[in-house]
Parts: sequence; structure tokens; C-alpha cells
Amino acid sequence: MKAIIIEDEVNVREGFIKLIRTFCPEVDILATADGVESGLEILAKYRPDMLFLDINLPDGSGFDLIYRIQDRSFHTIFVTAYDHYALDAFKVSAVDYLLKPVSPDLLIKAVQKAGKKENEIENHMRFDVLKDRIKNTYEQSEKLILSDTERMELVHIHDIIYCEAKSSYTIFHLGGSRKFMASTNLKEYERILKPYGFIRSHHSILVNVQHIKSIQKTEGGSIILSNGNQVALSKRKKTQVFEAMKSYFIS
Repeated sequence: MKAIIIEDEVNVREGFIKLIRTFCPEVDILATADGVESGLEILAKYRPDMLFLDINLPDGSGFDLIYRIQDRSFHTIFVTAYDHYALDAFKVSAVDYLLKPVSPDLLIKAVQKAGKKENEIENHMRFDVLKDRIKNTYEQSEKLILSDTERMELVHIHDIIYCEAKSSYTIFHLGGSRKFMASTNLKEYERILKPYGFIRSHHSILVNVQHIKSIQKTEGGSIILSNGNQVALSKRKKTQVFEAMKSYFIS
């Protein structure tokens, strides 16, 4: 696989090159750049399979570079020192990233994933969601990219009624009786969706507070949701669910 690295700090760039050559010898580094303009020049000259892209650059950001490129057929892996808020943006959009300092194990996994070709439409979808997520605060109008081994689906977060754990996968129950089984575990989606009003009602269920219609308080309680489904409410989670509803609906 052929790669380009865009990173402005010389020591970081040279260390990253050594890391790739040591742990991912199948990657051929075609060229490097230290900014948006120089990055655009080498991208126009070469046709890489993947791009390792720093976010903070002297003459702009990695996002500026991405949105000036028409052909995004290569696989982009952001290399960043961003905080958790920004990392959530990458997870929501399903865009790959490596956190500095880069772990060799995570680098290997990212390169292996890059070897699985995606079409240009999927790449555009990922970046469009990322751009919106970076620009905006948490809003119910935002979108989430769900993916499995065969396809991707863009869903509005307010359309997610609840999520259900299924081994290492997550089943999304959506409006219109639709379902999607995503190849990521429930714990990861809980972290992403919690700021949008999602809470665990049971160890295997994550509900959207907006879609709660009623709660059965009796022993072995349950929650009735907007689609008519009834999901479990464990005794340990009752107080947390009630508090979440108060916080969300009472300002």
C-alpha cells in the first residue's frame, strides 16, 4: 500500500515514519508534507492508497485540506492529540484516527482496515458527518454513521429509539420498525450517545429518553417506548433512568 504523511513537526514525522517501517513494512511512504498547501501539492502529484493526516497544521487544519480535495478515494487516518470531545466526533462519523503518541498495535489495525477498499461515496459520507460534528454542539438533529462488514447507514440520532447488545455487536432499533446491527459493542455507543439523552435501562439495553412513553415501576420493571416495544428496566437502573428523564425534560 502506498501512503503519504502530512505532519508539521519534524521529530514527530520522522518518528512516525520509523514506526510505520518497523511495524507496517507493507506500507510504502511516497512523500511527506508539513502543511495544507504542501500537502495538496503532493496529493495532486501522487495517488496514495492512504493518507496519514495531522489536524493542527501551520497554514490551516487537516479538515481544510480534506475539503479542498475532490478525489477522496484514498483512506484517510487522522493522527491527533485532540481531547475526548473531538475524538467522539471521529467515532460518530466512523472516520479513523490515531491518538498521539501512536500505539504500534493501533497503527497495525488502522493499516489493515485501510487495506479494505471503500468507495468514494462512503468516504464523502464519513467526512461530511465529521465536518458537521466538529462544527456543531450536541444537537438531536445530528447524525451517526452505523457500519457492519457489508454496508454503512447514516441515521438521525433522534430516530434511534433504543440499542440492544448482541454479543460484541449492537442492534439499533430505529423509527419505522427498522433495525441495523452494527459491528461495535454497546459500551462504545453508550459513550458516544450519552450526551444526546441516552441511558442504560439494563446491562444490555440503551434507551433514548426522548422515546420513553411510560415506565412500569413494579418488581421486574420495564419501559414502554414510542414504537410500542417493551424493554427491561433493572432495579439498579431505575433511579438513574428517572433522574435522566428529569434532567432532560425539566430545564
